[in-house]
Amino acid sequence: MTKKIRIVRMEEIHIKIKTINIFLAILGFITALFIVNGVDANIDENTIYVIKNLDHYEKNIEDMRNIVENLREEVNIEKKDIDSYENISYLDDIISINAQIEELKFYNGFTDVRGPGIYLKVSDSTSEDESLDIMERIIHDVDITVLLNDLKAAGAEAIDVNGKRIINISEVVCAGPILRINGEAVPAPFIIRAIGDMESLYESITEEGTYAYNLKSNYGMEVESIKVYNMSIPRYKRYGYDYGDGYEVKYADIVER
Repeated sequence: MTKKIRIVRMEEIHIKIKTINIFLAILGFITALFIVNGVDANIDENTIYVIKNLDHYEKNIEDMRNIVENLREEVNIEKKDIDSYENISYLDDIISINAQIEELKFYNGFTDVRGPGIYLKVSDSTSEDESLDIMERIIHDVDITVLLNDLKAAGAEAIDVNGKRIINISEVVCAGPILRINGEAVPAPFIIRAIGDMESLYESITEEGTYAYNLKSNYGMEVESIKVYNMSIPRYKRYGYDYGDGYEVKYADIVER
């Protein structure tokens, strides 16, 4: 609104300047005409009167010129104010956009975070039950994936496995005796940390009937969990580099609406 008022004000000043310039041109023409008439023709009383008042006309012209200069200075000041206003407006837009970017980075796992939650340690079975097959004694990628999903369902806001941040594009796959997470090899034991409501997260892996409970009671997997009042979880990285250095979107594209 302020910007519009200033622009209107500048337009009014430009109109005034044009009007004064036209007036000065007419006044100068009339004065010159009288002078020429006074030289080339008979000088009458009116011409003598005009000649006597030339100083007065010149003073009026000079006053008009001063007014024009003042108006021009006012225009320059208004221009500077508008430029300053636009710069402030652009700066506000930039600050707002940066704030939105930081918020998106936070919610999508691209910032380090801190808060309360749980610490979960999972490793291969120590059961002496000979009926268990060797493959049933090993923690697989599907086991870790199910545990992560249970924590997410319980309201986990940030999760990592052995220091590897888990986000929507993270992969957890078997690679022989180890897992590969975010492009890096991760050996057992697997340390899962989750930030969120401690009670809900703790219940999701300790209550009877949960997947973690069954791993421990039916297969002899080592599953240990504790509540933590303050922990730090690092931002997402792939191959040890920040997002963007090691990950490329090849197939997905933005849908125009």
